[in-house]
Amino acid sequence: MAEESRLIDTNVLVYAYDASEKAKRRIAHDLLDRIWDEGGGVVTLQNLSKFFVAVTGKVQKPISVSAARTIVSDILRSARWLVIDRQAATMLRTIDLVERTRVPFWDGLIAACMLEHEIDTLVTENERDLKKIPGITVFNPYKAKPGSQPGC
Repeated sequence: MAEESRLIDTNVLVYAYDASEKAKRRIAHDLLDRIWDEGGGVVTLQNLSKFFVAVTGKVQKPISVSAARTIVSDILRSARWLVIDRQAATMLRTIDLVERTRVPFWDGLIAACMLEHEIDTLVTENERDLKKIPGITVFNPYKAKPGSQPGC
């Protein structure tokens, strides 16, 4: 796994496969291509679950369940990706984050997982809420200059 591991949020994963969002799809797809080549990608099981639901039914042009299963399976089995999940204690840490920062619970849960696994960079479009969390650097690839993505 590359030293510069970064968590790829659900919205970025979805854009990589959402044919209706061409500009964002290109940026997200390029980022995921680099991870497949070099490693350093991190996701939570929550991200993969939300990704599956979104790409098979919530996007304008859904992909097949079979195609989505293949993508999720490839990530789960790949040495280029680290898949993390929560523990029982993560719940209390999440509640503390929500209380201190007023972030939405599900964002706090991802952040708590990141902090527990010492992942400090989050690649997401959701800057507003997640920038409130101490110890996490938020990178929005859709606002970045070309070539400035983490791990490049």
